[in-house]
Amino acid sequence: MRKLTCEMCGSIDLIKHDGVFICQYCGCKYSIEEAKRMMIEGSIDVSGSTVKIDNTAFVEKYLLNARRAKQKEDWEETEKYYNMVEQNDPTNIEAIFYSAYGKAKQSLVKSDIFERQAAFQVLQNSISIIDDNFDITKEQEQKVIIQQISNDLISMATSNYVYNLKKNGYGIEIWNDKSQTVTLFNNLGFEFCTTLENIAYKYPEDLKQHRLFFYHLSLKHASFILQNGKVPSPGILSNRIMGYHRLINEIDPSHQIPINAPEAQSGGCYIATAVYGSYDCPQVWTLRRFRDNKLAETWYGRLLIYTYYTVSPALVKWFGQTDWFKRIWKGNLDRMVANLNADGVEDTPYEDKVR
Repeated sequence: MRKLTCEMCGSIDLIKHDGVFICQYCGCKYSIEEAKRMMIEGSIDVSGSTVKIDNTAFVEKYLLNARRAKQKEDWEETEKYYNMVEQNDPTNIEAIFYSAYGKAKQSLVKSDIFERQAAFQVLQNSISIIDDNFDITKEQEQKVIIQQISNDLISMATSNYVYNLKKNGYGIEIWNDKSQTVTLFNNLGFEFCTTLENIAYKYPEDLKQHRLFFYHLSLKHASFILQNGKVPSPGILSNRIMGYHRLINEIDPSHQIPINAPEAQSGGCYIATAVYGSYDCPQVWTLRRFRDNKLAETWYGRLLIYTYYTVSPALVKWFGQTDWFKRIWKGNLDRMVANLNADGVEDTPYEDKVR
């Protein structure tokens, strides 16, 4: 028994055509004599038009290399080796995800947001086809991979990354594009939730207990996205989270469904927003800049922020719509904003820092 491997790229996908073997990956051509010389132990049939081989050993070899590269956080090598696995085992969900994950991780150390968006789109597309290749007959080994993917998505979303920023003449940061990357992370999370749902649907009613693993992971990721912020429609996401709770409860009645839908975490200036009527206006932009660029840089400033966000939501909920509440606060806030503007804090459009 023989096995034929392309000497140029390592692919085992060679097709016999017009008396030569052609590598379908890199295009290299081999004569019959060269093919005979290249054959190694394995299983091959070179008599027909298609080379049929058992590539298990090849896949395992490069999976080992890929996992080692990932463990070392060598993302270029991770991408390369998982790509080689995927070329020879197109249904391998580990390779489908991590070949694109390696490229996305590389984009996080560069400031080119367009390159990052392109890499994340590839990763998002890869996530979208994981459910197509999930085999419930291999549940145990594939659940391990799904759990690892879950962990790595959240780990990436909470990691440090390069981003663009601008500072004014006083050295105060007035703009950054971190929110664009947060949106990319959230998009991955949304896609993963959909994939998890689709995998759960593969299990018939008599095996619905097996769906719990995927519903719990979906709930975890949807909740993370909600707290991560930058969600266009937090109300819709809250309803989706409640839907996961109900799906879990239908299978496991001991699971408690929250009485109220979860709310998105907000870094919003509650009182200032109530007074000025908008989260996006010059006065609130000024205050948000001061919060992120000055207060958040010291321990006592962070304590003040914490105290403010502990007390102010309740005050706004109880009194925020009353005229007397707005009158009391507006004078003080106007003076504070004027002083901050005089000190160089700008009142131009502002995106909150991701904390």
